[in-house]
Amino acid sequence: DAEATRPGDPAQEADVAAAAEHQVAVSRGDVPRRASIVPSAEDEDDDDDELLEGDDNGGDDEGKRRRKKKKKHRKNDGNVERRFDLVLGNVEISYGGGDRKKRRKGDGGSSGAAERIPSRPHQTIRLGKKSYIESACFLPDGRGLVTGSSDGFIEVWGEPIDRSSSSSGKDDGASSTAAADNDKSLDSLLPTEIDYEKLRTSDLPYQRKDELMMHEDSAAVLAMDVSHDGTLLGTTSSDGTICVWKVANGKLLRRMERAHGGIGGVSDKGAAVTCIQFSPDGSKILTGGHDSTCREFGLLASRMLKEYRGHKSYVNCCSYVVLPHSLVGVASEGGSNDDGNNRFLAVVTASADGSVRVWDGRTAEPIREINPPVPTSVNAVVHDKDSVVGSKSVHTVVHLHAPANTMVVVPRSDRAYLVSYSGAVLRTFARDDVQGSEFLAANVSPSNRWLFVAADDGKCIVFDVNTGKVEKIIRSFAEECSSGRTEKACEISGIVCHPHRGFVGGFSNDKGQKRGILTLLK
Repeated sequence: DAEATRPGDPAQEADVAAAAEHQVAVSRGDVPRRASIVPSAEDEDDDDDELLEGDDNGGDDEGKRRRKKKKKHRKNDGNVERRFDLVLGNVEISYGGGDRKKRRKGDGGSSGAAERIPSRPHQTIRLGKKSYIESACFLPDGRGLVTGSSDGFIEVWGEPIDRSSSSSGKDDGASSTAAADNDKSLDSLLPTEIDYEKLRTSDLPYQRKDELMMHEDSAAVLAMDVSHDGTLLGTTSSDGTICVWKVANGKLLRRMERAHGGIGGVSDKGAAVTCIQFSPDGSKILTGGHDSTCREFGLLASRMLKEYRGHKSYVNCCSYVVLPHSLVGVASEGGSNDDGNNRFLAVVTASADGSVRVWDGRTAEPIREINPPVPTSVNAVVHDKDSVVGSKSVHTVVHLHAPANTMVVVPRSDRAYLVSYSGAVLRTFARDDVQGSEFLAANVSPSNRWLFVAADDGKCIVFDVNTGKVEKIIRSFAEECSSGRTEKACEISGIVCHPHRGFVGGFSNDKGQKRGILTLLK
């Protein structure tokens, strides 16, 4: 035997060469692999079952124990994948914890998750009794969700989940390696690792001490926005006050009272400020209010720099946008407002008078007025005169990066519009299941693929921005996003979308609720 297995034996080398040639042929599919050469796991299980039958017939306990052990082995074997290697032969790769199916399903990466349409409740933020959410927005990194309430409180939600405490502590080396890989992935930074139902206290010590940001006199926080770098938070209130906070420590950096003038009469209360946005460089803020004007304030000097006047009713939304000169017919003057690429900074406002206006951000001069073609029958409807969302009121304007140089305009009617900045209506979004319903709030997914619109019948209609067709209807949206006391669903007043993932949330400021809630769907 020693002679037969001695290295360098021609017979042994011939056998090794033949085996190698056979493996190469099998891997190419030229020769079918014989089950008798390497028995499969199923064959081994069948053989063991035959052996166990004799034990079962005998009725002894040893056979039962062996059978239970074999069943446990089969269950764990579901996470083992067998592969053929030319050098190692048949090898087993263990994924552990059922990750095999998850990995195969998630091979497309996290980009596909942002394109999915959220449809089921994921997490719910609940305020105290008789407190309602008036405004909300995500932080730019998606790690926090800020809410403003009817009693003046401003809270940052989103406590990171400690995965080490949730693990069983019995992970093997393979699962530990997989966890390390996940830490480096984008998924470890996003919503699956954030609990939005809890206040963010791990890195915001002032919230841990219950020292929350708050507007004085419990004025309702009607609007908010976060600077592009996520460091500053701007809020506006129903008494006309504008506040700028530092998110990291909750300190009030700027406070401007009666920013849009007074409401007249004997009261010193200022006109309500209904919208706010930071400039791209974070040095200025743009606000709109019930005085029918839009104003720009410098944060360094804490004073008004420009006023955009021309609307005939409340200004519901305002925003900065960089536009090509050719789109709006403005001649390039090479001034400070020109970025050197034949583009300039413009201001877009929408009002309860039913119009959208485009302004020159440098001179505050009007460039164009856009009036969405709202049906006459809807215009004739009379709403509450004190409501910001009145007859034919344009309550939402969302600027898109795809299609380029377009915006979605949503009036309180039964349709929304994809409009260019030159005023052309490119597409109409209308429901095909019912006629006459009114759109109350809207937002667009971060990829600009889906348009989410909340209707007055409690449903959320999801449109495909590229085609204008209804892709899905979330029928219980208002029911999930409010806590009404009656059978009738509360009207949704706002929709928020996660900046990086396919999360959408809704809230209502209806005073008929038990308490204010904001529900995130995924």
